[in-house]
Amino acid sequence: MGVNKNYIVAILDDSSVIPNATAAQKSKELTEFFTRFKYFGKILSGTSVNEILDKALKENVKYCIIQCVGHLIKEANFFTLLEKWIDTQNFFITGHIMDKQNPNSAHLTGKGYYGLHKQCLLVNLDYYKKFDKPVYGLKSDEQTILTRAKRHVRDIHDDYTPLSLKPTKDTIVCTPLVDGWNFINTSLSNDLTVYNFHPKIREQKQYVYPNKSADELQRQLSWINNIVSFAPTCVFFWNTETYVDTKYIPIKKPLDKLYSVAAAFKPNFILNKFGFKDTTEIVFYDYSKQALAFKKMLLANWDGEDYPNFLKWAKSRYQINETAGVQTENETYEFLWQKELESWGSAKELKNHWDNYKKLKHTYIHCDICVNPEKLTSKISNEETQIIWWSNAFHTVNAHYLRGLQGVENCYNEWLNQISDKNNNIYIMGKDYLNLPVEGRTIKEYRNENQRG
Repeated sequence: MGVNKNYIVAILDDSSVIPNATAAQKSKELTEFFTRFKYFGKILSGTSVNEILDKALKENVKYCIIQCVGHLIKEANFFTLLEKWIDTQNFFITGHIMDKQNPNSAHLTGKGYYGLHKQCLLVNLDYYKKFDKPVYGLKSDEQTILTRAKRHVRDIHDDYTPLSLKPTKDTIVCTPLVDGWNFINTSLSNDLTVYNFHPKIREQKQYVYPNKSADELQRQLSWINNIVSFAPTCVFFWNTETYVDTKYIPIKKPLDKLYSVAAAFKPNFILNKFGFKDTTEIVFYDYSKQALAFKKMLLANWDGEDYPNFLKWAKSRYQINETAGVQTENETYEFLWQKELESWGSAKELKNHWDNYKKLKHTYIHCDICVNPEKLTSKISNEETQIIWWSNAFHTVNAHYLRGLQGVENCYNEWLNQISDKNNNIYIMGKDYLNLPVEGRTIKEYRNENQRG
């Protein structure tokens, strides 16, 4: 998401107004992490909406998505749905409309005006420029003459979140009690409807209120805590990454050794692409004991044919904590198997590979490379042709939530140091701590490029 799209994502850094400095820092890191986990474009930042939008105008895009600290994009479908929204609606601003004009609202004043909750905004930059870059509008106690809105009769929830505000020709004297009021007024005065985020978009995200108590924050983040607890016990039956990255590695001879996380068929695809010898060794490492156990069981029991049927047999015999990615979680085993075979060219190609692969030496190492990377790196040798693949191990919920951005950056750099000390010419595949790809070169070449950058 975010590659070759007509929008850019930004983070509104309002952490200075969060009383608890620790909660502010944690929330800021979580917002950036969940953004980078689903979006691969440039991320802007600023301390005000107008500062961010002025920066966005220089980026040759039409829309800007602004999230404040504490806003979490839970699913990649957030961007898919926003892209559909952008393609079908004409708007200046879409966001979380707050109604302080309704006498039945939570605030009971009846004299206020509409505003926008800061958690997330979608702004049309063409209109922002056309309207001479209007100020966002901070809340005020002063009465102001503003454009009257025709409020939608329905609310997203409660009685102060209208689905939309349509323009009228009338004005109203009121007190703008919520930030964002001038964006709403500007939109209405230019005959453009202001929209609330559609419920389907809202389902893909969450706003953590960082100024709440520690107990309340833990409750809000319970779904993340569940991921942290569950992930080290689960197994990926299917790859959640493509194989396109293998084409960037210029290896012309069979591999002597492959070090790989214990995930689905990608290590097999790597071996099949570059070739292997009778003496080639596969070293699986993972923080999930179950993932390693599944690899052993697969090697001992699968014949290389009808993988879906094998999975059904395995699940009937063993207790396996299966997990999946966005690309695979809603697909059938049969569909995913056919997709896998398409990558290989044919079922025969995969079967032939498997028959030869089973004869190779396999080593299994249980370790968390953010905690004890030496368990794996101590096994790295200086043999001629080697690849190490670590997937996105440094850009997972576990890695970032438990350590923070600086902590996981330190873990990543230590990982690189230890690999370099053992074999500076090993080819690398994976993502860095910001989820950026690193494949296509040796670790020596990668680190030299980073130092020059």
